[in-house]
Amino acid sequence: MIKNFLRKILPRSFLEKFWHYPKAVLAAFIYGKPAKNLKVIAVAGSKGKTTTTHLIAHLLEKAQKKVALISTASLKIGKKEKLNDLKMTTPPSFFLQKFIKEAVKEGCQYLVLEVSSHALKQFRTFAIPFETVILTNLFPDHLEYHPSKDDYQKTHLKLINPNLKYLIFNGDDPDIKKIFSFPLKKAQKISFGLDEKNDLLAQKINLTEKGISFELKTKKGSILINSPLLGKFNLYNLLGAAAFAISQNFNLSFIKKALESFSGAPGRGEVIETQKKFKVIVDYAHSPNSLKSLFEALKPVKKRKVIVVFGACGERDPKQRPLMGEIIDKNSDYFILTNDDPYSEDPEKIAKDLLSGIKRKKLNENLFKILDRKKAIEKAISLAQENDLVLILGKGAEQWQIFKDKKIPWDDRKIVKEILQKL
Repeated sequence: MIKNFLRKILPRSFLEKFWHYPKAVLAAFIYGKPAKNLKVIAVAGSKGKTTTTHLIAHLLEKAQKKVALISTASLKIGKKEKLNDLKMTTPPSFFLQKFIKEAVKEGCQYLVLEVSSHALKQFRTFAIPFETVILTNLFPDHLEYHPSKDDYQKTHLKLINPNLKYLIFNGDDPDIKKIFSFPLKKAQKISFGLDEKNDLLAQKINLTEKGISFELKTKKGSILINSPLLGKFNLYNLLGAAAFAISQNFNLSFIKKALESFSGAPGRGEVIETQKKFKVIVDYAHSPNSLKSLFEALKPVKKRKVIVVFGACGERDPKQRPLMGEIIDKNSDYFILTNDDPYSEDPEKIAKDLLSGIKRKKLNENLFKILDRKKAIEKAISLAQENDLVLILGKGAEQWQIFKDKKIPWDDRKIVKEILQKL
């Protein structure tokens, strides 16, 4: 491909300006800038984007609005929904503009769009006027692509546009407050979090095996929320969605019912139904921060042993791999190290990087290296006994596994179900 050849000989900044930008402009004009006919909500940040995106779409649908949604997990226009098989959070410009035009044609009123930092750098959201922007958090991420933490964070300033009405953000995140400290001429800022200075506040928080209970305090009053989602990180996702609902003047009783009826996004803490006496959860966690958050969320869950299947993604920051190995080492009883998406990297090298962070386990006793991901999942399930917790991490609901020379259909959830049926 021309693009792959250009990547090897040209700097990224050149490609962004002279490859991605012209494509984005051309796509917008060919499809007639269709996003101007929709109310567009952008959800951005390091983690929590997918769940927050699905929460907001869920709120709008409960309010009888016709919604289009694009997330890492799903693509949806009205009632037509499919899993995102693009291996991209925010699709390429031509796909994106065509999708939006179809959403307008189908009578959608809203577009809820998960926006990655890659998409912003590559101008994929050109001519998409965000009416609302929601920022989940901004701790450093994707430093294999961004030259620095500063570049990663300031890239999100591209979300600000003349059409913006609401900037909704995690007020507990110091990086967001630093980068977005300037006043906005037209848009209203709405903060959420646990600090009392925020516009939306969570109080009386109780994180249990059954979910999250908290009091949502707003300028319009307070209400008790009982969500089936797990963990503190999902508390922030719920608060971000609630802040959006407040901006749309939804009443508190409606917000309560809508949030409490949301069970989760595909592949995000998804419990796989099984007749066995152990529990299997598939999750997308694939960074040190997301792994820490997940294990923290699962602390209240009653379990005997924790069995983890995980493999780091190729062509990502290799410095993160020993850290991820260490986190899983500390939080698991068995660790089955496997492949994620190696891309062009050597799977053995990726595995070696992960293994360098593991100090508490012994190979072939409570640590197993099985690069065939299906066999790794089979091994994990074979080890599971009554009241154990099996965690299949890193890919969530992704529909492909990608190697240097091939791309194969994949879905961790389907693989788990197939193995369980054989048992």
